Amino acid sequence: MIKTILAIVEGPVRGSSFIDAVLGLADQRQAHMIFDVLTAAPMLSPNLAPFGTVYTLSSELRQLVRDHASSLRALLPPNSQGEIVSQCDDVGWIPGDVRASAPLADLVMIGPHESWSIDWLRRRTIETVLMASGTPLLLLPPGRSIRNVGHAVLGWKPGPTAMRALQNLVRLAAPGARIDVVAIKHGLADQPETALEPVVALLHRHGFGVEGHALDRSGKAQDGLTSFALNRGADLLVVGGFAHSRMREIVLGGVTRSLIDDPRLPVLMAH
Repeated sequence: MIKTILAIVEGPVRGSSFIDAVLGLADQRQAHMIFDVLTAAPMLSPNLAPFGTVYTLSSELRQLVRDHASSLRALLPPNSQGEIVSQCDDVGWIPGDVRASAPLADLVMIGPHESWSIDWLRRRTIETVLMASGTPLLLLPPGRSIRNVGHAVLGWKPGPTAMRALQNLVRLAAPGARIDVVAIKHGLADQPETALEPVVALLHRHGFGVEGHALDRSGKAQDGLTSFALNRGADLLVVGGFAHSRMREIVLGGVTRSLIDDPRLPVLMAH
């Protein structure tokens, strides 16, 4: 069950749509809500991250942290029981701070590019949560919310990360939800639909309506999964994150990196 949700945001918090989406899911799940507000010390330019930090007096940094917490508090309803914590450091150190001291939760949520001013910080925070926390990560695109997961698409490639993604989907999906299990074929004999039968059977035993699909790869795997999910009207796309090494994903690209950079529907990741 999802009973504690951690939303990681960059201060000053801008735009209420992501905050509203987080609160909506917490309300639907009757979950405790924690907001972790990240404050990067002033920089010459966000484009210089992880470098470019400008020396700032400690008193000014403390005031910045208070202001950023207030920017979030202003977006919460008056009776909100959400907890607010803050982390402040040089931009290059913040992802490590998140790994070391972020509150424990059943689910971590991070919003779209538009809600962050330092793109590098968003990407590295996502990578750190995926690789180091062991907690499932939910990414939301602009203007999207997620309350009831009545239809999900599970991207399947046999391995530990895909299995963890499946287990997290079972916890998040509504009873009796529709689930499409999708494998992207890399060759003529790769991943026939019969190879999906054990996954389909496992999810059937949980009471879900399940179909397996083996799709020919006509382009990037992430585009195939996203297009399939959008065409089916799915509420959620679920994948294992960084099934390959993080370095390979960064250098050569991959499903995880592309979905981090451009999620077009809510994406649940697990590593």
